[in-house]
Amino acid sequence: MGISHHDVHVLDRFIKPFGSSVFVLILATTSALIGIYLSQRGCDWTWFSRFGSVITVAGLLLVSSPVFDQGVYLSHASAFGFASRDEHGKSRITDETSRKTGNKVLIGIAVSICGTLIWGFGDLIGKLGIC
Repeated sequence: MGISHHDVHVLDRFIKPFGSSVFVLILATTSALIGIYLSQRGCDWTWFSRFGSVITVAGLLLVSSPVFDQGVYLSHASAFGFASRDEHGKSRITDETSRKTGNKVLIGIAVSICGTLIWGFGDLIGKLGIC
């Protein structure tokens, strides 16, 4: 059984890759390496700082992964589900998919924090005499 065309946003196929942990981590790592390379080459660590902003955006993309994974319209559809019981009879609201999404959001927050620190303080590496 497929998804109704009413539940599919026109941009869903373009935004879904941004919900991938691997894609976002590669984007963040590549941005950091390019920033380090340009800073080292030109002996100007403001480049590293500038690429920190790209890393921050990468982290924010991963934090937004529920929108990217499910699609724009379906991103919060699971919020309307019902709780079930676990093997001990306790209420369980999440499922495996929502727990995986939660882990990606946590990684995205960490990437955003690293990117923001680089963005704010990355140029100070030049003050250490590293060139």
